[in-house]
Amino acid sequence: MDKIPETAALPISDDVRLGTCKAKFRKILIGMDFSGPMVPPLNAAVSLAEKFGSTLFLVHAVPPVLYGPGATPDLLDVDLDSARAQVDDIVSQVKMGSIHYRILVEFAEPTDLIDEVARAQAVDLIVVGSHGAHGLEKLAFGSVAESVLRRVLCPVLVLGPHCKKNLASIQSIVFATDLEIGAFRPAQYASSIAEEMNARLTLLHVRKPGLKVDEVSPEILENRLAGTLRQLLPADAELWCQPKIRVEAGNASEEVLRVAESESADLIVVGVREKSTLADHSPWSTLSHIIRGANCPVLGVRGHLI
Repeated sequence: MDKIPETAALPISDDVRLGTCKAKFRKILIGMDFSGPMVPPLNAAVSLAEKFGSTLFLVHAVPPVLYGPGATPDLLDVDLDSARAQVDDIVSQVKMGSIHYRILVEFAEPTDLIDEVARAQAVDLIVVGSHGAHGLEKLAFGSVAESVLRRVLCPVLVLGPHCKKNLASIQSIVFATDLEIGAFRPAQYASSIAEEMNARLTLLHVRKPGLKVDEVSPEILENRLAGTLRQLLPADAELWCQPKIRVEAGNASEEVLRVAESESADLIVVGVREKSTLADHSPWSTLSHIIRGANCPVLGVRGHLI
């Protein structure tokens, strides 16, 4: 959800509604990044793995840029062992229960390794933490979390710096959408997880203040947008929930965070679109602000598989 479209609504037909199917997170990958607290993201991944009976892949990348041409094999082995020990220490702080998990530590760029393992293992969900870098820091170093979001095909769950919820219980979900064509797949995930967790579901679109379309009155425009939101739901959604439809006006990220707080959201679901190669370095994107300000995890879902 990176911008608000100028159009009033999508020409969505009832004929293209998706049917409800259960969310299947059989394989979950968590990126183990030592730059910030890792216990909360691991707790969230474990909670989901317990719920869905998932295999968990704990992946840590040791950046190869740290090693010059004179690095010896023994030195490399020592550093890999040190990184594995750090992962083991984090795991020791979490109740893993009977979850089957694997630890993978390799020399690689973080996004490259996460993407490689996700594709090789046919991962259904990736979990990452974000320490909320912004401003000059983000322009210089980018965000691994957002880089992963925009590169991989499967959904990505991001726990930002202010996240206080670990998904042990999901009672309220807010799905925020800009109503572009790729909204169907994120909507499917939001409704499917809501059904699986027996959670309340709120569908939200934020329009620009003062948006006018062909001299349509604000009331008619809002009704059109609300109708378009309803059409994103599977045809059988109202059999198991009473979704709330909200159309708000204002700044997209601020309104998403405000509505998420007012709905006591345990999860925010947003669509993710392709951007330029430097998109993850932008400190002003809607997605960045949502991740940085949310007190619950944010699930980013690509609108299209290819």
